[in-house]
Amino acid sequence: MNKTDLYAWKTKITTTGFIVINILLFIVSVFSGDLLYNEGAFSLQYLLQGQQWWRFITSMFLHADMDHLIGNMLMLYLAGELVEKYIGKWKYAFLYFFSGITGSLLYAAYEYLTDSYVDSIGASGAVFGIVGALLVIVVRHKGRYGDITIGRMLFMILYMGYMGIRASNVNNAAHIGGLLGGILLTCFYMLGRDPGGERRYG
Repeated sequence: MNKTDLYAWKTKITTTGFIVINILLFIVSVFSGDLLYNEGAFSLQYLLQGQQWWRFITSMFLHADMDHLIGNMLMLYLAGELVEKYIGKWKYAFLYFFSGITGSLLYAAYEYLTDSYVDSIGASGAVFGIVGALLVIVVRHKGRYGDITIGRMLFMILYMGYMGIRASNVNNAAHIGGLLGGILLTCFYMLGRDPGGERRYG
């Protein structure tokens, strides 16, 4: 492996790791039935009844079926590689978890306000947060970062939102919460940063 290949691998190692974890847990869930879903899905009712806080984390690594998994992992790979390269692996990892948690928090508020409690799983809150982070990066670079333009980003977000509204059993509250969380955290990351150059990580 030459230096260029090694650098390319390092700039997406966290994205790759998250994808591998999601895929492995999906495979385990196929053979374990409802065990992982029963113990890992998120809903406000679990916090109110038993303070099962771990569900904020576990729920973002579980998926209902192959289509659900592939859709989230594809978006994670496409947006995540660019974001991880820009902000570095540790900030990126925190972004993933922060966005997933803010997505679940908004969903918990929705459950409370509607008095409707339904288990939620999926990485889409975290993925929407990473897409939101990429939007901030593109805006920071005056509407273009590499081949990504502000128009393409807005189309992607609107399309993802539209598909979420059209489909049934989709946690749109988590999507919105994750997107907002990713935007806010990345704006914080951008404070005092020179947008002219691209940081490199060894």
